[in-house]
Amino acid sequence: MCTLSLYFREFADYPLAVAANRDEYYARPSAAPQILSERPLIFGGRDLQAGGTWLGVNEHGLLVGILNRRLDGAKDRSDKRSRGLLCREMLNALDPSQAVAILRGERASAYLPFNLLIANAENAYVGYNEADSIEVVPLDHGLHVLSNTSVFDPRSEKMDTAYGLFLAAAERAREDPDLFFRERASPNRAGSPPCVTTFGQALASHRLHGAGGDPRGAICVHADHYGTVSSSIIVLAGAEKRFDYYHAPGAPCRSSFGKCASLDVR
Repeated sequence: MCTLSLYFREFADYPLAVAANRDEYYARPSAAPQILSERPLIFGGRDLQAGGTWLGVNEHGLLVGILNRRLDGAKDRSDKRSRGLLCREMLNALDPSQAVAILRGERASAYLPFNLLIANAENAYVGYNEADSIEVVPLDHGLHVLSNTSVFDPRSEKMDTAYGLFLAAAERAREDPDLFFRERASPNRAGSPPCVTTFGQALASHRLHGAGGDPRGAICVHADHYGTVSSSIIVLAGAEKRFDYYHAPGAPCRSSFGKCASLDVR
């Protein structure tokens, strides 16, 4: 993924809400979110090239997502492990503290640069590799935006744009979180909650900064060989103890979101 917005303990009864775009080379094969493991039960997208995932949840209430940080220049990838495999392994953990302990045991140099989100209803962290170390930063309650443009801390124009869009969405959600996040019943089926439409519009933004801006600077990316290949929205309903997982199989400006799973949390 290359843009991920997290609402952490921002709304009553909805302690986690994530809206994310996956930016990748068009030629890299992947599969839609699916069951990745039965024990523990893990649900997420599957990278068909290396076998990992970019975003997933498990039955213990853990959510993990990884963003590949952009490289400033050419770098040898031959001895590097897939970052998606690291994300997949974190989803075996019972909670964020266990996942962080596993992450601290990894070699920073074994992977190309990443930002790794680890969260449940109580705690959230971002881990990133810098030089020869892996740093882990705890997150406060509120809205957090991650991207591929930097290590976790510094801001960028892309992050500022996303932050503004999702901050506006939060204002709407605060009016009535249940109305915003809960599916609406219809005569034949449940309808997607308003958050899917609102978050989807933010994820579809093509805004660039300055004339001739790099297309990778938009939230929804369209470049020659690389771009936004899918989007996901995940909401943890605390009272129901359930992850609701919505997915668009292409760029959100061109593809519709559909519900692909409800995963009960123990």
